[in-house]
Amino acid sequence: MNSHIRCAAILAALALPTIAGCATPNRNLDASSAIEKTGAGVPVLSTFWRKSISEVSRDPSPQEFASPALYMASSWAEDQLFMGSRSGWFYALDAPRGEILWKKKIGAVSSRPLVHRGRIYVGTDDGILLCLNTLGEEQWRYATRSAISQTPVLADDAVLVSNEGDQIHSLDLQSGKLRWSYKSESDEEYTLRGHAGLQVDGELVYAGFSDGNVVALRTATGSVAWISSLKNGEERFLDVDTTPVIAGDLVLAASSAGGLFALDKLTGRIQWSREVAGGGGLVANDTHIFFVAAELGVYALDFHGNIIWRQGLRDGGEPSQPVLHGGHLFFSLSEAGLFVADIDSGEIVQYFDPGYGISGSPTIGRQGMYVLSNTAVLYSLGISSTREL
Repeated sequence: MNSHIRCAAILAALALPTIAGCATPNRNLDASSAIEKTGAGVPVLSTFWRKSISEVSRDPSPQEFASPALYMASSWAEDQLFMGSRSGWFYALDAPRGEILWKKKIGAVSSRPLVHRGRIYVGTDDGILLCLNTLGEEQWRYATRSAISQTPVLADDAVLVSNEGDQIHSLDLQSGKLRWSYKSESDEEYTLRGHAGLQVDGELVYAGFSDGNVVALRTATGSVAWISSLKNGEERFLDVDTTPVIAGDLVLAASSAGGLFALDKLTGRIQWSREVAGGGGLVANDTHIFFVAAELGVYALDFHGNIIWRQGLRDGGEPSQPVLHGGHLFFSLSEAGLFVADIDSGEIVQYFDPGYGISGSPTIGRQGMYVLSNTAVLYSLGISSTREL
């Protein structure tokens, strides 16, 4: 297909996005394809507005990894969204209507910003952590020298950021001055694209690295509290690219080759593991762990590692970080769009297909959801619950 025909197809997809339902999924434990998108479905999602934040790409396989950050004001009418894109432009938008308030050229962005007390902390694909005020004026910048694809986190009066070079930097919130840094050893020959984000719990920050290790560091000094290996006997593609999740006394993390692990959060000792290749994003509630693997699908497990249900995702593309809201699990597939699953059964109740898939994770606000398509269109979607909360 030549570039002119391809662009026309993209424009057609932008003009006619679909929100529809899907058939009942196959919950067998062997791999199955992403669910066929048929039927009228259950109305969970509805479109409020959409805004193109970049020209339609001539790339035959466009892809956007960025997610919007939501600043919630005293009233919903004043809520704002802040987000970047691969185009290099960073945007502030009016959340209720999608109107662009300002934009600033900062370089390509594949991450979700952090908004805190009138400041925006955003990492770029060039490895720069920028601090902006809510008018877009730069306050400081720090060069980490490797791509940042995860959201920075707070620890007391510091902002912590990880990057694709297996580094963590702790920076003063106000000045951007380096407090400490940590570097893990990595085997660049057998590493995958992307990196894990950070999880702060009390005086420790938990991180995963491409050498297959999960590390707990003291937030004040960056010194190591413990290191635990998730290699599980594997030698290649050991990457722990999932952001660790705290669930009670456990740290949940996954390596691409080794699978899903539950660690004691104070000692790092492995409590149990589940062999699932291609480990991706994790999220948990009080009763379930939800784990996404690229080819094998999305899993719901109990806190002993037993599988409750599984939904196959083969041929749907790479999954994003899943999000929980109102009895549903929302997750994007880079080639198939946004899916809505019932958390108790795994049944796919609806999907949103804007054309050419969705690679970034959705952001939930008090009036709905915001998600960026691979064709750089930002959508505001209403969420209505179909079950007792």
